[in-house]
Amino acid sequence: MDEARVQQEAGLAMCADACSGEGHRVLPIQVAVASASPSRWRDALVTTDARGGFAVAPLEGAPVRLWHHLPIELAEGEPVAYHPVAGVLSARGVLLSVRPVA
Repeated sequence: MDEARVQQEAGLAMCADACSGEGHRVLPIQVAVASASPSRWRDALVTTDARGGFAVAPLEGAPVRLWHHLPIELAEGEPVAYHPVAGVLSARGVLLSVRPVA
C-alpha cells in the first residue's frame, strides 16, 4: 500500500474540509487499520450494476456494492483490493475510502 497516495487529488480539492465519513476522505485511522491487518485485504474484481454504481466481487466471498462520493472510473473486471474492516479500496495505486451499500 502506498501511504503517500491515500486519496485522489480531485477528491481532496472538491471536498476541502467539509466532507467526512465513509466514502469521503481516507482517515489516518483507516490507513493504520489497513496496515496493521494485512490479512483482511480481499483481492477482488470490479463489477458494475444497472443503477450506475459499482461493486467488488472478492475472489472468496459475496460481491459487495460500494459507494464513493466521486465517480470512480474502474473497468469491469479490473483487479482491486478491498479491506472491509478499514473501509478502503485500493485501486491503481490509490487508497479510497468507500462505504458498503445495500
